[in-house]
Amino acid sequence: MIVYLIIVLFYTSCEGLNLNHTNVRTLPQYYHGENTYFNNLEVFVDSKEKATSSYPNTGVKGILGFAKAARVTGGTSGPVVFVSTIDELRNAVSGSDKKVVVINRNLLANTLTKVTFGSNKSIIGSYGNNILHNVHLRASQTSGNVIFQNIVFRHDERIKANDDIQLYLNYGTGYWVDHCYWPGHNWSDADGSADKLIYVGEKANYVTISHCYFKNHRYGCIFGHPADDNNMQYLGYPRITICHNRYDNVLVRAPGLMRYGYYHVYNNYIDNFRMSFIFLSHANIVSESNFLGKGSQDYRHLGDNADAKFTDHNSVPKLTPKLSRPADWTPNSNYNYKLMTAAEAKVWNTAHSGVANSANQLYFAE
Repeated sequence: MIVYLIIVLFYTSCEGLNLNHTNVRTLPQYYHGENTYFNNLEVFVDSKEKATSSYPNTGVKGILGFAKAARVTGGTSGPVVFVSTIDELRNAVSGSDKKVVVINRNLLANTLTKVTFGSNKSIIGSYGNNILHNVHLRASQTSGNVIFQNIVFRHDERIKANDDIQLYLNYGTGYWVDHCYWPGHNWSDADGSADKLIYVGEKANYVTISHCYFKNHRYGCIFGHPADDNNMQYLGYPRITICHNRYDNVLVRAPGLMRYGYYHVYNNYIDNFRMSFIFLSHANIVSESNFLGKGSQDYRHLGDNADAKFTDHNSVPKLTPKLSRPADWTPNSNYNYKLMTAAEAKVWNTAHSGVANSANQLYFAE
């Protein structure tokens, strides 16, 4: 194990978390106020040599949205631990001590393998050795304040049950998922698959998904309590920002199926799909300047519901629900952000979303 000293970053203030009439609870005590490569990967590659220093050592540079509002720092200021096996990964990400955990080798499992992580961790993929193959990262009741960056989440076609989701965030406050890549696999509309790419819901809260690339899957992303059972204990969860991501050849749920929470979805590029936004059961969504390509010509591409709230500004094409009421909250009362036009976002995301193989390929939108 090689230990590096990380420069401690301090945040001196936190922007207000004001969701109109929604009560915002005090953040957990572990917040102390401190503060592209493989985009076309289609084969599994395993490097035999250890890269001991080449990884995104950027701390919280580029953090956006609700993760920034929650002052997510991950493992910043903790020791750097390089892992080369699944067991090493499992040990390194457990517990509550601050730690920057660098995936130093492509990690391959023959069957679905779950790794539960704790709190105060930055889990970072090194440049060129960052694949988790059939390895699923799962939150627990002690999870929170975690950064996931520059990781390829890859799985076999045969792993396709309803709950087979490679990044599963159902507990904890404060997550930043950034510059990650889900390459997916071959699929057909009749293959019986029910797995998804990412889940954020139940009581997970204050989350940002940014600069990621989701590709080649029947089902995409699912957010909020995963049932239309009017379970009001989950109302307002999660508060999530989804920005500067690219979705390609994801049949439905790109950017996602959304329930119960507050969703700010802006500057994403979605192409080759059948249904994009699906909003159900008390979802409260503000969409801004997203670009929807092939698939948007179908008037049914929005999954609309009278129990949800949805407002769109300046997306291409304009997203107009028939049943949902307008959203009743404003993102800029919670954090500052800058918008590209939808056309600019399409170009930017095509060039920069996903993982990087060197530092000069890791870009952050403002």
